[in-house]
Amino acid sequence: MKYLFLLIFMMTSVVLMAANPVGSITSSGPLRLNGKAVPVTASSSLPVLAGDEIVTSSSVATIFFADKSRATIQPNSRVKLEVQKSSVVLRVLSGAVDLKRAAGSRVSIIEPIRRATPNTVIGRVSAQPVTPLSQDPKPPPRSKHCPPDKDCN
Repeated sequence: MKYLFLLIFMMTSVVLMAANPVGSITSSGPLRLNGKAVPVTASSSLPVLAGDEIVTSSSVATIFFADKSRATIQPNSRVKLEVQKSSVVLRVLSGAVDLKRAAGSRVSIIEPIRRATPNTVIGRVSAQPVTPLSQDPKPPPRSKHCPPDKDCN
């Protein structure tokens, strides 16, 4: 019986150590935490753990990290908290996040790769208008003194 109690105590300690909050979240509106709806009344200073997935609806949510960094999750966004080595990573699955890092912070953001759609222009856009092929200007007139088989321009 003594060993059983010791085993339960050790397992509980390990679980509690693994579940250390990486910060707390506040929101002025409802949000979803790991697929469960969190009402506005419960979303003021709710602890968040590594592995948590947060989905905002029509309002922003702010995560206050232990190192004094702050992440603002924009409306209609979905993020996941991860721990990589000794860093906290906020993976943006959809939407947008603004991160204000404290000095010496190890909090970072991984944003999704933006894929180009057929009407998306990637790169620099020229300020000069492009003339369509059907409206190409006429070539300059040939000099009267130039034979037809030579290019005198």
